This record gives sequence, structure tokens and C-alpha cells, in this order.
Amino acid sequence: MVGVGVAEAGGGGGGVPGDGYYGEYYPPEQYYVPPDMCPHPQQHPQHAHMCTVLPEYGGLPVVTSGTMMPPLMPPVLDENMRQYLMHQHAQHPHHAPHHQPPHHQPPHHQPPPHHQPPHHYGPTNGAGGPQHFYGAGYPAHFHHVPPHHMQHSPPPPIYQKDERTQRQYSKLKQKLERKNNNRNNGVVTDVTSGTSTPTLSPRKELNGRGGTTSGAWSEGEGSSAGASVHSDEDDTQAILELMSTARKPQVSDMTPTSALVQWNSQLPEGVPPPNLELTYDLILGDRGRYKAIYSGPSLSCRVRDLRPGCEYSVYLQIRPGAVTGATTEAVTFRAPAAPPDRVPAPKVTQRSRNSLLLRWPSAADNGARLQYYVLEMDDGDGFKEISRPRTRQHSATGLRPQTRYIFRIAAVNECGRGEWSEEITVWTYGLPPPAPAPPVLDSAASESLSLSWERRGEEEFTLQMDDIARGHGFLPVYNGPDRTHVCKGLRRASDYRFRLCCETTDGQGPYSTDVTYRTLPERPGAPGRPSAKGKIHSRAFRLRWEPPSDDGGAPVEQYTLELDAGDGFQSAYSGPDREAHCDRLQPGTDYRARVRCLNSAGESDWSSTETVTTDATIPAACDAPEPTSEPRATTLPLRWKPPSCTGGTPLTEYRVEVANAQGIARLAHAGLETECIVRELSPGRPYRVWVTACNRVGSGPPSSVLEFETAAAPPDAPDAPIANVQSPNAVQLEWTAPPDNGANIIDYRVEMSAANVDDAYTEIYRGSETNCSIDRLTPFTPYFFRVCATNVAGRGAWSAVRDVLTPRAPPAAPSALRYEATADSLRLQWRAPACHGADILQYRVEVGDAAFDTEGPTPERLVEGLEPDVSYRVRVAALNELGLGDWSEESRARTRPPPPVPPILRCSPPAHNHLRLEWDATGTEGVHYCVEMRAPDGREFRPVYRGSARSCKVKKLRESCAYAFRIRAADERGGRGPWSEPVTFETGSAPPPAPRAPVLQLLAPRLALVQWDVIDDAEYVLQSARGKDALFKQVYAGRDTQFRLEELEAGGEYVVRVCAVRGGLAGAWSAPARLLVPVPAAAPRVRRPRPARPLPARHAALLMATGFLVLAVLVAVLLQRLVEPRA
Repeated sequence: MVGVGVAEAGGGGGGVPGDGYYGEYYPPEQYYVPPDMCPHPQQHPQHAHMCTVLPEYGGLPVVTSGTMMPPLMPPVLDENMRQYLMHQHAQHPHHAPHHQPPHHQPPHHQPPPHHQPPHHYGPTNGAGGPQHFYGAGYPAHFHHVPPHHMQHSPPPPIYQKDERTQRQYSKLKQKLERKNNNRNNGVVTDVTSGTSTPTLSPRKELNGRGGTTSGAWSEGEGSSAGASVHSDEDDTQAILELMSTARKPQVSDMTPTSALVQWNSQLPEGVPPPNLELTYDLILGDRGRYKAIYSGPSLSCRVRDLRPGCEYSVYLQIRPGAVTGATTEAVTFRAPAAPPDRVPAPKVTQRSRNSLLLRWPSAADNGARLQYYVLEMDDGDGFKEISRPRTRQHSATGLRPQTRYIFRIAAVNECGRGEWSEEITVWTYGLPPPAPAPPVLDSAASESLSLSWERRGEEEFTLQMDDIARGHGFLPVYNGPDRTHVCKGLRRASDYRFRLCCETTDGQGPYSTDVTYRTLPERPGAPGRPSAKGKIHSRAFRLRWEPPSDDGGAPVEQYTLELDAGDGFQSAYSGPDREAHCDRLQPGTDYRARVRCLNSAGESDWSSTETVTTDATIPAACDAPEPTSEPRATTLPLRWKPPSCTGGTPLTEYRVEVANAQGIARLAHAGLETECIVRELSPGRPYRVWVTACNRVGSGPPSSVLEFETAAAPPDAPDAPIANVQSPNAVQLEWTAPPDNGANIIDYRVEMSAANVDDAYTEIYRGSETNCSIDRLTPFTPYFFRVCATNVAGRGAWSAVRDVLTPRAPPAAPSALRYEATADSLRLQWRAPACHGADILQYRVEVGDAAFDTEGPTPERLVEGLEPDVSYRVRVAALNELGLGDWSEESRARTRPPPPVPPILRCSPPAHNHLRLEWDATGTEGVHYCVEMRAPDGREFRPVYRGSARSCKVKKLRESCAYAFRIRAADERGGRGPWSEPVTFETGSAPPPAPRAPVLQLLAPRLALVQWDVIDDAEYVLQSARGKDALFKQVYAGRDTQFRLEELEAGGEYVVRVCAVRGGLAGAWSAPARLLVPVPAAAPRVRRPRPARPLPARHAALLMATGFLVLAVLVAVLLQRLVEPRA
């Protein structure tokens, strides 16, 4: 929506506009007014005959957003279209009192938020001038406005009365005359303003302003002040409807972006104005969309921000206070066209040395068709028109090369030329640059070359490179404005050719002369590891090495060899050869050798280190060994000194040898220690021992011999026993007696182990025999046996271990037999037994009299087809290729009884927020039930009840929703049963509210009427009870809201209550209502003899018990009296 409404007004005091105005349409001027007609001569003491006619009195009051001016009387037009101001005066026939307008308007007179003006305006009179209030019912006073003021504002329009308006006007006038004639002479005086109005004035009654009334007045039967007030409201509404038919707004003073909208405030002749503050709402329509742009008491509005050449419509709506009045007919107008908008700056799409192609976007035509564009160019002598194209592009030709031009453009339509666009500066192309100097090498590396060149202006450079070895020719490697470039990824020690050319906006120039640059070589790789060539002597050896695999792009010029004997590397050779002779070395010394090479780029890394050891001699003889203590039965501790010469190399070991009496020698010790213990000697035997020093060259001469004799000891270790396997479970052992070492053998001990670990051996035989039998062995199991002899010196050493593997056999018996039972099957599981050397092929299971084989070595079997709740005998045996093994221990397995079937779910009458589910019992005692529910928006069932009850209550449900339920039963013996089919139940509607207590009305001595409140779409249940604590009984059920209680008992108290039932759901009971039936006057009646009633059995028993109790008391008292005298 386009358009902003601004109330047109003028300010006093020199014509300075008030704050927040767009502008004043009526400028304040000095007009001549006769002194006797000037209402405020005190404003001009020097020129009392001059009076400033404010624009407010010309029909255009100032409107502000915060305050509202008091209502003014509309202007009156005479026959010559001259404007007068009609005033009402109370104290003087020509002058009215002056009143400053209130600073704040009452809330009920404020315009609604959507009708608030979009701007805040200054004071209502523009410069703080006085405002005037004119009462009703007094002679009018006119101010004549000179004709020269009329030229500043178009006169308000005059509306002709049509037939319908004329009839309405006549009826309204007659009605007002009748009302004025019927009123009395009572007058109400306004103390503030000094004016007088009739007693029942609409202004006094409706607005609540002024003083108090002097008395009430009415005419005829049924008349009242309130009726008069309503009559005044109808009159006011009728006057507003009559005014709306004559206030069709008029549009004038139109510009391309604004228009002045005015409307007339004239009332028909003889019709008094309404004593209400009128608010005018101006509605602007743009292409079918309407928006309120002004709301206030002003009679004109300046509409701004319009679009040139567009059609708009406006209509007026009058609101007396907060009451919405009628609307006028819409007025359609079109804003005048305007010159085009400013064209965006043109752009250059093509450029050459002598021409430029310009293009630009279109501009808004502002209501008039575009005719052409005006294009101007400035080549240094000012702007000149060069073309008037009708299209949005133009090619400027005949231009000078490399010259600056400035262009601007404007659009032209029927209303004129628009604003010039922004200026654009463009250069034409010139001559291409000459060939530059060739690039210069700044620095070179093994894989890159850094080049640079000179710049002569705003240029871009293209650098091309030619790899001579590959022969691809020149290829571009750089394009840009920089003066340097680094060519990377090149090969080492290779030649490359380069050339350079420049490019400007005028084109690309020729290439420079070719230059050739070479990349640098790299350091060579490490040579091969040096190795010995020929025989290594004790004082010299020859080394050789391989050249490096990568020479770095330059030939190797020199090799350097270094040796390290333990005190750091020292140079041993430097030259171009790849082998060297090293002499003057130390014998028996380790030398580490390394080599590196050198080329023009530098030295390589060192090669891997090679260790070369020179030859050494054998060491000298040691001194004779000495015993450190007395010889024992099997050991002798010795020590010795090192030889005087090691032979130029460290000793590798000392070898201690011992020989028995037969001359058989053996090595007793080898190591670098100079002491040892000679072991494994025979007790009581003579021995000889000597020491030999050894190095890496060989063994030196032996030392002198030490002779000694060992002491007595326990028997020797027997030979390994001989095992004879008799069966998979039995072995026969035999052994020979060992030497007794000077003492008779007392017994033999045999130990057995299954792991050949010292701690795992167990003694299985002790005796003097040299054989024994072992039984109860495990088939196909390794066993280890050893034996020892014992004499008085102690137990001898153990013999060598004899290992025996028992033969294979059928499997052992399975163990840990367990089962899982169902109603018709048993799942048996057991622990796999030892296979005894042959893999288990399958198992044989016996259940009762039936046998079953498994399909493999899996230690479980599912036996199906059994009778429920029956006990079976169960055992298992394993089977391998050697036969059926032993049976397991026999056990008993019992099948479960059949699981209970799921019951059928039933639902008691549903409630609005819960459902009560019920089902019948299934099976025996101890059955547990599980109920699951699926919500309307759920995907899975969720448990809502688990227990043994046969009903459950599902709470917290939504009203009128369907829920799916399923149930299953389970017990300890049969297990869990299957789920039932899902059943859907739906919650009901919420129960109706409780009605209020019913009303009881006694219609007759024995007839009462019960009435209660009406509840929508509900039935009612009425219950009655007699007495305070009696039980309620239903006396009525139906849709009526009343019921008659008949056959009431006189003097009885009745209590009634009622509840509402909707959709089968009963609401809460109402509060009880009580009725006491009055007792009628007592009438004499004849007493009739009451028939004798038989005594009930209960009463007879009670009487008998009471008699026996009294008799017992009497007997006790009598006995007490008889006993007292004796005491």
C-alpha cells in the first residue's frame, strides 16, 4: 500500500510550520475584519482592526497523534461560495469566550491503533494559538474571508440532495421539531463555558460533561430521561447517516507523488450538529488492497508517497466517539505521470582501440512510456550528446586509441527527461608492449630456479620454459603481474631454456630472447659398506667398497676411509680408488671401518660401519688349580690364577677337565670365572684335574695336574626304568640296581608324574624289589616315571625319566548331565568326557526305553515328542572309533506340564480415562498373567500389568481413544504361554458435571415437584431417600428436568439428589435437597387393639439368658450370706 495521509493545517505567528508536518497547505495571512466582528482583538494591540483568521476555521484543523482538538462547527457557504465561520456565543451577541484546548483527550475519544496517523504533529493550532468552543442553540456569528484567501485552497465541494436524501432530511427535521416542542422549559447551565443547554441535551447525557441538571422532565405516560437519551442517540445516528451521504471526499491539488483529499462538514439547513467528537477515517485503496492512512477530526488530508501514473481509490468513514459510523462512496483518481527515474550507470561489454559497446538496464517510466535515451560523452572538452538510442545499448565508434572517455545517460518520456546516471570512465585499447629483456637467474637449486625481470608499467608477464632433455618445447609456467617466479619440480643438474613476454590491456607483445640456465647437482649418496678383501692378518688387512647408487648428478671425485679401534675414528685413506690397504694395526683388535665420497656439490653421508678384527695368538698356561675345601662325595671346589699372557686378545673361557682312575677325561667347567665346583664325581674314587685358558685363536697349554679322592656318598642313580604296557589302564616297571658307593642299598622309590615337573611327581612304590606294577591309569595319557636307591648315606639321585603313553580306548563317561524341560521335549546338556585318543564322533542318549544319537560331537540333544508332566530315566555315553564309552550316571528328568492358554480379555463399561480389563482363570493355582497395551500412536506393545489377579485397571488414558491389548498366562511348571490375539477397546467420553442441588416445591400435602438444571445432551437419574440416614432409591430416569414425587407421608423428611448421564457415563451426584412434609391437623381416631405378635426366637433366647444371670446372682448372694456368720 502506497500513500501517507497528512492533515493540512496552518500555524499562526508568521506562518512557521509546526513540528512533524509535511507542509502547510493554507499559509496564515492577515485579513481585514471589522472591529466589532473580531473575536480576539487582544492579539493585535497595535492593529486592533486586524484579525488573524487561523486555518482551523477554514475547515482544515491541525491533527496530532497525542491530542485531539475540540469539535468545531463546520463552515457555512453562501450563494457566492464565500466562507463563513459560524460561532455560538453565550455572553455577547457577537463574541464567544476563548478556551484553550485540553492537553489530553479522554480515552474513549482516542482513535483506534490502526487509525493512528503515521507521524506526530505539533500543537493543534500550529503555534499555541487559542482554540474556540461554540455551544448550540444561539445565534451564529460570521467572519468573512476575503476572496484573495480563496485562491490558496479549492472551495469545499457542494453536494446536491437526491430524492432519498431529501426525504430523510424532511423526516429528521420534523422529528427534531416535535421533540423540541414537547420539552419543558428546564435549563441546565454549564458553569465552565457559560452556555445553557436543555435539560435532557444529548451532549450532557451522553458525554457526561458540564454541570448538573435542574430537574427531571417527562411528557405523557411512560416518558423518562433514559428514553430521551435513547431518542437522542437515534437522532445522532440518523444525522451521521445523513452526513455520510453528503460527505463524498474530493481529490484535488494532485502531484505525481501526492494528492489533497477534502470532505465537507456541512449539515442540512435546520439540522443541529451532533454534540459528539467526530473522527474521520480516510481509507486508501491500491490495486484491491485498502489501508487506513488518516484518522482524526480534520476535514482534509494530504496523501503522499504515491506512485506516478497509478490509479487509487479513497472513501471516508465517520466515527462519533467509539461508535463506528457509515462509509461514503469511494472516489477514484489517478496520480499524474512524471519524468523517468534515474538510469543506472552504463557498463562496457566490448572494447577495442576505436570503439566501445555500452549497455545499461531500463529505468522506471513513472506512468509514461519511455521514448528514447540521451547518451552523452566527455572526451576532455565537456559532455556532448552523441546518440539518442531507443534500445538499451549503443556502440561508440571513431574513438582514439588509448584515450579516456566519460559517459552518462538519461531516459526521456512524454513528461520530460529524467536525472543523469552516474558517470563511467572507460579507456580504449592502445599498441601492444615491446619485447622485454630476458629473465635473469637470481638463485639456483637442485630442484628449482629463481628468475626475475624488470617492469616497465602496468603489465602482466608470461614466462615459458623449455625442458631440453624432454623435447616438448616451450610451455607456460607463470602468468601474472609479479616480477619474480620460482620454477619448482625440476631435475637436478639439467639445462632449461626460458623466454618472457609482456601483456597489457592493449594486447600481448613479442617474446624475449631465449636464455639457458642449469640446476645444481646434489650431494652423492652413501657408498657401500666396506668389506675385507683377502686374508686378515694380525697387523694388516685390505678393505674395498662399492660406489654410491646415486652420484647426485656429478661424478665422485674422492673417497675417505676412517677406522676406529675404540678411541674414535681416524682417517686411514683418502683418494679416488675404491679399495685401501690398512697396516700397522694391533693384533687381536676390533676395528670399525666407514667410508664416504665427495663430488662438486659436497660430501655424502657415512656408509654403514663394518667391524674387522685382526688375528691374535693363543694364551699362556695357567698355574695348577688349588682346592678351596676338602673334597666331598660328588664335588670339589677349585680356584686358579689367570695366565701371564692372553695372546693379544681377551680370554674367551677357562676349561676345567677331570679324569677318573681309568684315565677317561671329561670337561667339568667352561667359563671366564677363575673358580668353579667340579661336580658329578663318583664317591670314594681317585681323580685328576687341570685347567686350560682359551681365547678366540685357540686353547693354550694345560696347567699342572691336581690329584684327589672323593668321599663316600649315597647310591648312584639307577638307569631309566623299563616300562611294559599291559593294558590301557596298567603298566609294569623294571630297573637295574645302581652302584651302592660303598653302602648297601636299603630300598627303591618310584615316582610318577603326568607333567614331568618336579613338583608334580608322586611316589607310587617303595621297596627292595627292582620291579613294580601300576594300574588305574587313564588311557591315551602320557606318564613319566623315575626311580632312586637309598642307603645309609642317604637317598641317591633320581634315574632318568621314562615316559609312557597309554594306548587309546573308548571315551570316558560324560558328566554334569543337566536338562531344560518343556511340555513335550527335553533339552539335555552335559560336559564332554575325555576322548582317550580318538575324537568323539557322537553321543548316545537314553531317555526311558528309547535311545537317540546326536548328529555330531555337540554335547547336547533335544528330545521331542515326550509326554507332558512325565518323569524319564536319562543317561549318556560317548562314541568314538574304538567303540562306545562308559555310561554316565543315571538321572531323572521330568517334562513340564503344558503351558496355560491365554485367556480371553473382556472390558467392563469403559470410562473416559481408564479401562477395566477382566479375564477368566486358566490352569491351576499359581498362574501369573501379563497384559500389554499398544497406544493409538504407538508401534510396540508395552506391559501394563503383571500379577495373578484376573482383572486390572489401566489408568491415565486419553478420552475417546482406541487401545490394543493382549494377554498371556504363565506358571512355574508350564512356563510362559503364547500371546493372545490383540483386542481393541475404546475409552468413553468424560462424564457430565454434577448439577446443582435440585429445587423442591410442595404442590399438595402429598405431592412435591422436583426441578434441576439442564445439562446439554444428558439424561438424568433422580434418587430419593426418606430420613437422614436412609438409603437412596432411584425414582426417575429420563431426559426431563423435573419430576413429581407422589404419595408422600405427612411429617416425613425426604432427601433427593440427581446426577447426569451422558454416553453411558454418570456424573457426580448433586448436593442433596431436603423436604419436610407438614403434618396435617390431627383428627380423632379410634384406637384399635393391636394383635399379639409371637415373640421372636432371638428375643426369647435373650430373656432366658437374662433370667439365668439374675438367678446366678441371687444364688451367689445367698451363699455369701450363709458363709459370713461362720467366719
